Amino acid sequence: MGPTIHDVARLAGVSKSTVSRAYADPDKVKGPTLKKILQAAESINYTPNAVARAMITRKTGNIGFIICEKQKPVISNPFYAPIVEAVVDGVNRRGNSLFISSDSDMTLPSSRIMMEKKVDGVILASQIAPEMIENFRNKGIPVVLLNNIPVSDGIPSVINDDYQGARDAMEHLIHQGHRKIGMLSGRYSPFLCTKRHQAYLDTLEAHGLPVDPRWDITVEPVAEDIFSGMNRILTLREKPTALFCNSDVVAVSAMKSILRSGLAIPGDIAVVGYDNSEYCQVIEPELTSVHVDKEAMGRIAVDILYRLIEGKPVPAGPEITATKLITRQSG
Repeated sequence: MGPTIHDVARLAGVSKSTVSRAYADPDKVKGPTLKKILQAAESINYTPNAVARAMITRKTGNIGFIICEKQKPVISNPFYAPIVEAVVDGVNRRGNSLFISSDSDMTLPSSRIMMEKKVDGVILASQIAPEMIENFRNKGIPVVLLNNIPVSDGIPSVINDDYQGARDAMEHLIHQGHRKIGMLSGRYSPFLCTKRHQAYLDTLEAHGLPVDPRWDITVEPVAEDIFSGMNRILTLREKPTALFCNSDVVAVSAMKSILRSGLAIPGDIAVVGYDNSEYCQVIEPELTSVHVDKEAMGRIAVDILYRLIEGKPVPAGPEITATKLITRQSG
């Protein structure tokens, strides 16, 4: 039989009721007495149950990861799967548990474990509604945003350099000799879409190149809508010679449409994607894409969240991870 609460009481020189009170309501036990009880418990490897630990430490050992419904299933999502793996590793390394949910799931009864402050902190990924963010903050639960930026001050976030990454992609296409460049954009979070699209426009302007609205199309990031948007471009008499897509998911479907139409990649239309996901080396020709250090984003988000939980200072602005263009055969 392992050590019991009676053993702790005897070793600390206090009553069993005092030990119980120390775990149930530590604020009602004097500091020196509480310290003796904890030291006694540690010396004989007495481990209270999870509820008792939470009472005395004010920590549950649970972390929440909530992602926008549009990104489900997260485990197979080419962008978020590596991020989640990094988050799981970081949480496990600290001996804690991770709850993964979508924002729509938070309306279900099972979500109460998070909303009733049974998590020490949450990472909110992608386009999470400001109301949900504020709900957690109002309950005193530390929040870190991932791949999104806050609409109000005081919320740390982790993003990649969307603008510079898109700018590098555009500069590459122009360096390859392209002067008619279109953009096919998936309708993701407004922050992400705006930054990447603005880089597209700014780069064209910087080089004195035309912006043809017929080549600048936004679609839902699902195959059917991407095919439809791409076909609008392919039926034009004057087509772009290159296409920048704001995600690999969009780029791969766009490439399929181009190849089905009988055109060659990159001979007729070059294609560049964004994210450098596993899709890039599965499709033929292999896809040139902007690399995002997704593992670093997950790792940094976890580190910032634990600093918040421990009451340590965190960066005032967003943490921005660098991007890098990976050139392959598509453009």
